[in-house]
Amino acid sequence: MTWDVDRQIKYLPAEIAVVFAEEAKRLYSDLLENRLNVVLVPAQRERYEGHMIRAVESRNPHWYRELYQATPHLKRTRTLKSLERIAQARDLPFRDQRGAVAPYGSYDTRYRDFIRQRLVEGYEVNGMFIPEEPVIRKFFSVKEEKKEKNQF
Repeated sequence: MTWDVDRQIKYLPAEIAVVFAEEAKRLYSDLLENRLNVVLVPAQRERYEGHMIRAVESRNPHWYRELYQATPHLKRTRTLKSLERIAQARDLPFRDQRGAVAPYGSYDTRYRDFIRQRLVEGYEVNGMFIPEEPVIRKFFSVKEEKKEKNQF
């Protein structure tokens, strides 16, 4: 039987499941340590006494901001719980509403897919590219793209 993101990581081969869990731990830590914080600061052009404006003191991780923009109603607390479940190999399978696992299983599915994509394609952190995991690419049978020579 083949694995897809609707299934739990416990159904992956052990060495693949470990890599998934480690990536979930990294994402969990990143999200826990970096959150949006907006503060009031004095306005540069004060229009009245005590004029303050909002300024961003710290931001959510870039990957989370992108997911948040692409996914309506994404909840930070559910994201953290989902990443924690995946990191501990206690993630939930996805089932439709009649299966009673959703919506929490849908978060786990979303993040299993996100982790799979990061591990297969690689990703960027602070301007530095983190390459794909060859073991994961091989497991998911991702073919290497042949680079064509530029013809002039």
